[in-house]
Amino acid sequence: MSPKTGTNVDQKPSHGSQIFYAVAGTAVTPLISLATAPILAQTLGVEGRGTLAAGMAPMLFAVAVGALGMPEALTFYVARQARGARRAVRRAFGILTLLGAVAAVVVVLSAPILSDGNTEVEQLIMLTAILTIPTFWASIPNSVLAGTHAWKRSALMDFALSALRLILLSALAMSGLLVPLTATVVMLGIPLLKGLLSVPYLIEYRRGSWNATAKRVRLFSYGSRLWVGSLAGVVLLRLDQLLMIPLAGPAQLGLYAVAVSLGEIPAVLAGAVRNVVFSSDAGSSHDREDTSRLQQTARLTSAAAGLTSIGIGILLPWAIPVLFGATFGSAVAVTWVILAGVTLGTPGSVAGAGLSARGRPGLRSWGMVIGAVANTVILIITVPVLGAMGAALSTLAGNVVAGTMNVVWLRTHFGMGIRGFYGLRSQDFQLVLKTLVKMTGKKNVNAVSN
Repeated sequence: MSPKTGTNVDQKPSHGSQIFYAVAGTAVTPLISLATAPILAQTLGVEGRGTLAAGMAPMLFAVAVGALGMPEALTFYVARQARGARRAVRRAFGILTLLGAVAAVVVVLSAPILSDGNTEVEQLIMLTAILTIPTFWASIPNSVLAGTHAWKRSALMDFALSALRLILLSALAMSGLLVPLTATVVMLGIPLLKGLLSVPYLIEYRRGSWNATAKRVRLFSYGSRLWVGSLAGVVLLRLDQLLMIPLAGPAQLGLYAVAVSLGEIPAVLAGAVRNVVFSSDAGSSHDREDTSRLQQTARLTSAAAGLTSIGIGILLPWAIPVLFGATFGSAVAVTWVILAGVTLGTPGSVAGAGLSARGRPGLRSWGMVIGAVANTVILIITVPVLGAMGAALSTLAGNVVAGTMNVVWLRTHFGMGIRGFYGLRSQDFQLVLKTLVKMTGKKNVNAVSN
């Protein structure tokens, strides 16, 4: 969709097509990671893989926390076609530049502490600090793409860049140049290219025109309410890898990094759907139809995540030793626990997007805080004893608690039934069947026309 036609309802993609392209684009990175992960694991080994994860973790943590919810706030107001949304893009650039500089300093200062005396890890952390500000900048065009529902364009760029990452890592491995340093440059540098490729679209968006709503842009007001939840979410996703070296050493982090790369594949589906729900519901009227659609989306997404988890789980005892090497065999059980946590937390993940889209990001934030507290307590207690398995158990607990709280908030503040987010209904199967028939019919029609 062209950014100049943001108010043309007829040209807006359907909810289903938005989810399809969002899932397709978001799924590309982890699916190609199924090819890159063995390359990294077999070339770097358990210790080297842990060193790579430890080197990137502080920067990724700082980026997720330090943005103060600005990218999400920009997406929210762009989707709502708020008055001043176009000017807010330039303001967001200035804000994120300052926040990125602060985050870079924090990353540098954390290096001696989080590296735990490991010189190689400390050097990698210092290197990633250089990429902090550009990573903040790249979030701006990504926010505009999401706010204008340009999921197809985003999916095509994700595919091309993920393929480029695979090619570069493969070439480095075959030439004997793949070490934690070069892997870090590729892993963190490639995502920046998406922001660069999106600049023409961003310029076109700022030059366009539409009938703005009366909603005014308050980036800090919305972002600050969302930031608390973002901080807690980062604790759920990043704290384990940030603390693994001080608590358990690089070998356990190497095992956990491999488990996460496989175990969070179903989370890609939930994340893509969550982004579409947030962008789509932000501009809706939130009537009964929107409520039913939100609950049905949560149920179907959970079912898809569950089936994906089962399929991956069955293959793990064979796949990990063959693809990653026998030294990573202990990651099988750890991956099973992560898969369970992702599946059980999926309904709440979609529900959280519904809360934010309804202007209540603070409620979602409190749910994330409660989940993060549970995660942190279990992490600190179990990792020194159980290593990677302890980190997986803490993630499982945090996901379930945070997700459940989102569903509870929707029940208490918007009257949505809790049971509506779980299980499957006859209408769910009917919708899936109808979609499959529609897709099959389109293929048949195209085949005949050709």
